[in-house]
Amino acid sequence: MGDNGTAAAPAPLPAAGTSDNYDWALAFQVLGDLLTANDGVVSSTELRRELERKLCISDAHPVVVKLKFFDPESSLERGMPAPSFKFSHLGRSFYTEAEYNKELRKQQEAATKEADDATDEASSVEVEEPSVSRPIRQEEARLVTYVKGALEDIYASDSAADTNFVFDVHSHRKGSSFENADLIAVHFRSSKVYDLIAVEVKLEFSAQAVQQALSYTRFSHRAWVAASVETDSHWELHESNPTLFEYAISSGLGILACRRRKGNRYEVFPVHWPLRQALDPLEADEFLERYREEFEEAGVLEQKDKRRPPQLR
Repeated sequence: MGDNGTAAAPAPLPAAGTSDNYDWALAFQVLGDLLTANDGVVSSTELRRELERKLCISDAHPVVVKLKFFDPESSLERGMPAPSFKFSHLGRSFYTEAEYNKELRKQQEAATKEADDATDEASSVEVEEPSVSRPIRQEEARLVTYVKGALEDIYASDSAADTNFVFDVHSHRKGSSFENADLIAVHFRSSKVYDLIAVEVKLEFSAQAVQQALSYTRFSHRAWVAASVETDSHWELHESNPTLFEYAISSGLGILACRRRKGNRYEVFPVHWPLRQALDPLEADEFLERYREEFEEAGVLEQKDKRRPPQLR
């Protein structure tokens, strides 16, 4: 999906005889061999490169995407071969069933730690928004962890294969309430051209969340608002407040829906994709400086003794 703003379900696996009818038996074999050779975990980038080599194709990205959303039952209905092993995708990697369960537990532990840290923070500092209760802050902190994983999946690219490019900054509070994003990210469109991303995370899809996300468009190319939902419907957020939803998307915001799953984890899926915004150069420079440590780690900024102007395109 692109900037046209339309939401769509993941593309279906190809049926026999279609132009993208790849050798799926070989694709599954490549994935299985990589998982075996790498202790049950293989990055999407590494898989893509190996698929391009083994399948003799120039771009295996469509194959990797379809593997991310692979459904064994659907594949049988389409007459496709089924793999002899179970696998899952999370974040930037594919996992065997056992390693996937381990990674889920690690994610849940990280989310719990974020919630505990949010409690400690609220107890030790003056609360910026007194109307927000401690349990809400705890749950929002947990939710940020899962949204971070979704962004790693959305903005993964070969140019950022070996660096961190999504950062949880919800507790940094380095600016005003309309400058403090919960998550920031860098989408490397090439090794030298990138988009800056900012995300506001709230349990409720509210006017406050939308306004905060809109304020981030001053210094980020794309801004998202993430909110929890009760059902799997892509349109629940629209139905809960149609006027606010239409206002958000007409303003160019992206919207992430977060559905709670078993074990108090969240599944995050895009409902509407953000438009690319024209930045205010001064605001963008201040944003980069405000989160200099993170942008240095991502490779956008060099260390202070080797400073160079950012290449915003």
